[in-house]
Amino acid sequence: MDTQTKERLIRAAMNEAEIAIQEGNSPFGAVISDSEGNIVEVAHSTTNTDVNPIAHAEIHLIRKAAKKLNTKDLSNYYLISNAQSCPMCFSAAIKSKISHFIYGYAENETLNPKIDVFQISKYCKQEVHIETGILKDECSAQIEQVRKMAK
Repeated sequence: MDTQTKERLIRAAMNEAEIAIQEGNSPFGAVISDSEGNIVEVAHSTTNTDVNPIAHAEIHLIRKAAKKLNTKDLSNYYLISNAQSCPMCFSAAIKSKISHFIYGYAENETLNPKIDVFQISKYCKQEVHIETGILKDECSAQIEQVRKMAK
């Protein structure tokens, strides 16, 4: 997948994050695409509006994509997000056999437990490919803007 396609997918995830922000949720959005960069499904965080601590963008995304594609095996797809997945979401993606991940902003001091996708990937049975830093500054600015407003 070329850089232009990756940037387009990150922007789609950022658009979902913007919807989350407008709805009063955490600033996270995610996309599932095929290897050609065709978007299969999009989702955003709804933890506040759903009053659900696990209503993360990736959890919604995996559920929606699996239902749409009528399969639990998402091994032929990419998960793209404006920020690094938390341990719960990354584990859910691994359970659905996703092995390609593209993230904008990878530094996430709010992870709890404090373990990142790179550490978790060392314990995966499948080979995992993680790319970070696509539109990093834009993704970081989007997330930091919300954090500053929350203070």
